[in-house]
Amino acid sequence: MLISLKYLIILLIILPFPSQSNSLFQKIDIKLNNNIILNDEKNIEKKIFNIFDLNSKYVVNFWATWCIPCKKELPDLKKMKIDNKDLKVIIISIDKKPIKDQLNFLKENKVNKLTTYFDQNMTFFKSLKLRGIPTTLLIKKQKIIAKKEGIFSYNQNSLEQINNFFN
Repeated sequence: MLISLKYLIILLIILPFPSQSNSLFQKIDIKLNNNIILNDEKNIEKKIFNIFDLNSKYVVNFWATWCIPCKKELPDLKKMKIDNKDLKVIIISIDKKPIKDQLNFLKENKVNKLTTYFDQNMTFFKSLKLRGIPTTLLIKKQKIIAKKEGIFSYNQNSLEQINNFFN
């Protein structure tokens, strides 16, 4: 009996606990700091307030050229943008490379049609207390309503979950 109990305890420690939900995204509620500044493709500074309007739905992804999982998900983000005209898909690079080099990287990888901003000092990234990249955020009415840490895959399931958060 004692040996069986011992194995049961070991199994409970080793096996992960089932999630309460099978959602890819974690629900959060963070108001955007309108004083944050990002740079656009022409290296012009833009305040967050001018990037995210109140009436649109945004899928925002933090990435860098050196991040292997980020490279894998960029084509999915492009496809999501093409397939869903009501979603605005924005990628924000935290890379330190010159913006021109990053834009060339996107062009070489055929994902240069995504709306791109640059957070080279990681001001926006750090203000959200994000832990790593890739990280994908859902933004509505200038509030972050959900996040997903780790690689994002665009498919019917992920699109349904995104739409559920926005509705």
